[in-house]
Amino acid sequence: MHHRERFDQGGYAGFDTERHVARRLSSWDEAGWRSLLVQRFDHRPATDVINLPASSDHHFWAITRGAGTMQVRSADGWRKYAIVPGLLGRATPGVPTEVRYTTSAAMSSVHVHVPADIVDRVSAQTKPGRQERPGDALLAPLLNSLAAAAGQRADPMYGDIAAEFLAAHLVTHYGRRRLDAPSGREDARVRNAVALMRDRLGDPLTLADLAAAANLSPYHFLRVFKRATGETPGRHLTRLRVREATRLLDAGGTVTAVAAQCGFSSPSHLSTAFLREFGVRPSQYRLRSQS
Repeated sequence: MHHRERFDQGGYAGFDTERHVARRLSSWDEAGWRSLLVQRFDHRPATDVINLPASSDHHFWAITRGAGTMQVRSADGWRKYAIVPGLLGRATPGVPTEVRYTTSAAMSSVHVHVPADIVDRVSAQTKPGRQERPGDALLAPLLNSLAAAAGQRADPMYGDIAAEFLAAHLVTHYGRRRLDAPSGREDARVRNAVALMRDRLGDPLTLADLAAAANLSPYHFLRVFKRATGETPGRHLTRLRVREATRLLDAGGTVTAVAAQCGFSSPSHLSTAFLREFGVRPSQYRLRSQS
C-alpha cells in the first residue's frame, strides 16, 4: 500500500495530553511508519472523565503495566475493568468514548491506530466473521511487539505489513456486525460529497455545495455524513486537504504555495490544521521529508 496513509486524530480532539499522559513513543516520529500509528503513553495517577470524540480509525490499546480501576463508556455503555498488564480495549469507529480511572501503581499503555481505508479494502477482499468472537489472546502481545519494533526503528515496510495483518485480523475476528459499512443509499450520498471534496480541494466549498452533491438539505446532510464517517464534513475536508499538503510538501512545494493549492486561507491556517492532525508544523515536516 502507499506509504503516505494518514490517521484520523479526531479521537484526540480537545484532549489535554499533558494533564493526563506523557507520550514515550510515536511510530510516526521514531520509525517513519505511515500505514500504522503506534504510541506508548505513561499515565498520570488518576483522572476525571476524559471525553474522546469519534474517530474513523480502528483504535486498539493495551495496558503494559499498572494496577487500579478503569471505567470506559462507548457504544455498549459504561464498563468497569481492573487495570492489569494485558488489559485490552478497542474504540468503536464513529463512536465517542469516555474514560476515567484511578491507579494504585504507575500505569503505561500502548495504542495502535489502523486507518479505516485499509480495513475497508481488506474487508472487501476477505470473508468477514459472522459475529465478534469472545476474547483476543493475540492482540495484547502483538501491540507490545509493534511498540518494541517502532522503538527499534524497524523499517516502514514492517509497519505496512503489520497494518495489513491487523486489518485482516479485525475483519475475521471482530465480525461483520462491528465492521459493516453504512447502507448503500447513505454510502452513495456520502461518496458523492467526498468526491466533490477531492475534486475541489483547492477551492472554497460551502456546506450547501456538499449537501447539493448528496442531494440533501444541509441539515440532513450533516446528520447523514456524521453517521457514516464519525466526523463533520468540515473536519473531513480539512483532513483531505492536509493529506494532499503532505504529498505536495514531499514533492518539494513551499508551505506558502501548498497552503494556496490545498484551499487554506493562509500558511498559518495550514500550519494550525497540520499541527492538529500530525503533531508537527508543515515546515518541520518539509525539513524531515527532504533530509
